[in-house]
Amino acid sequence: MNHTRIRLGALGLTALLGLGTACSASSDGADTGDPYQLDVAVLAANEYFSIPWLVGRNQGFFEERGVEIGEIVAGSGGSATLRTQLSGDLPIGEVGYNSVLDAARQGVPVLAVGGGVQNTYGGEFYALRDNDEVDELADIRSWAYTNSGSSIYALSFMLPEVAGLPSDAERVAAGGVGEGVALLEAGEVDVAWLPPTLAAHSKDDFKLVVETQDYIDEFQTSVITTSPQFAESHPDVVEAVLAGYQEAIEWATANPDVAADIYAEHVDVPTDVALEVVRDATEATAWNVGFDARSLEAGTTSAELSGLEGDVDYCTLIDDRFLPQGAVADLPADCS
Repeated sequence: MNHTRIRLGALGLTALLGLGTACSASSDGADTGDPYQLDVAVLAANEYFSIPWLVGRNQGFFEERGVEIGEIVAGSGGSATLRTQLSGDLPIGEVGYNSVLDAARQGVPVLAVGGGVQNTYGGEFYALRDNDEVDELADIRSWAYTNSGSSIYALSFMLPEVAGLPSDAERVAAGGVGEGVALLEAGEVDVAWLPPTLAAHSKDDFKLVVETQDYIDEFQTSVITTSPQFAESHPDVVEAVLAGYQEAIEWATANPDVAADIYAEHVDVPTDVALEVVRDATEATAWNVGFDARSLEAGTTSAELSGLEGDVDYCTLIDDRFLPQGAVADLPADCS
């Protein structure tokens, strides 16, 4: 039984620099009798991104296709991962779309084979509950975002533009969620980004100011990635992972209560909090294993606001050959 560990960074892709040689040396593939084993690192693995992976593992959707998902590991975070995380055989992971574009621009051999999260659910901004001066987007004079180059940073510009408001508010790089909360509590910013699980667990402390989906819906947040070498040598593994991911989305949508139990155990939050996150994510249609042109274009706009230069070659970056039946690949370019 072969065993491959995925340790991609939360918003980075450096690990893929080490792809290919060791992975393509293995001839083993998806096999229900002897499953191909993977530990998967997912961006923000303690947030809703992990739910399809958790559900698919728990319900056997990967294993019944010959792939066994072991640990779901939180990545180390940040674009610095692109240069520092170089260990291991790293065939498949879910990473931030901005980081994938940045990696491709640097010549990293990477393919986006699945769609991941394709809208702005999880991109909401919050103020302190007792701040009576900030109740809506037009009230915001200062934003806390995570890191330069992040989609959250880009949204702080995209949201006012879509709403027809000035975008000259102050923006502060918090460096992380906890730091953003600290800035809020110190009164140094009007709003900060909070991930859904924290927000659902902290309603007494924070209030929702910007429901991002009211302004921007389609938005490529993450993609499921592999290397060209691994896709060529293990196509059945890639296909099995994507099909299991798709079935997990469908199952979680139909069974939110059980999906919430699975998620709550993973992140150690009350079940009612987990259920709110699962229901909100599924009702928002946050996940889609296929590709959507408008989501990709919005994600690319986000990356450009964060410093990406040059055109994106979607036909080279995206390989839709491994998508399961029923998944649609609608790209912003004609790749025929």
